[in-house]
Amino acid sequence: MKLFFKYVGEYMRLYPQVRVTKTNEVLIQNYVMKHLGLTNLNHMRDRYEGQAFFDKTMKNVGGLWSLQKHLKLEPIDLDIINLDNFHPSIKFGKEKININVFDFGTLPLINKKDFNKPTYFIIKKDSLTFLLCGLASKEVIKNYLIETSKVQSGSDNFMNFVGFKFLEQIK
Repeated sequence: MKLFFKYVGEYMRLYPQVRVTKTNEVLIQNYVMKHLGLTNLNHMRDRYEGQAFFDKTMKNVGGLWSLQKHLKLEPIDLDIINLDNFHPSIKFGKEKININVFDFGTLPLINKKDFNKPTYFIIKKDSLTFLLCGLASKEVIKNYLIETSKVQSGSDNFMNFVGFKFLEQIK
């Protein structure tokens, strides 16, 4: 949390705050249950993997929807995405821009082999509220990564992004 406030804290008041509706949360919840082959919400909550999968999906889809809402774009249709391997992104013309949604109080993790595209950074403040930090170019990402103590897997090499003062604001 200390590093979060050191690198992000002073800029948080500048970030647009977007809320995803409760209806959208229920829509995502129902889609996750259907994807997992469950018919009862309690079954999903009873399984740790089910709740963790919902939380991850809510964070990624909610972050994408909040950005699309802010930019006045049509939200992505849940039927066309693969929830098993969903990494949010948005296309503008021919350019694909990654979206990195991270939890309030943490710094965003970037896989070293995945920072070859511009990236929008979005903070998940609570279950329905997202803060749109801004857009980082490939160069900004490369220049503002620090080592992290978190280990995601043995084959991936993750670093934390800290260049929040160099982000291009989302209009």
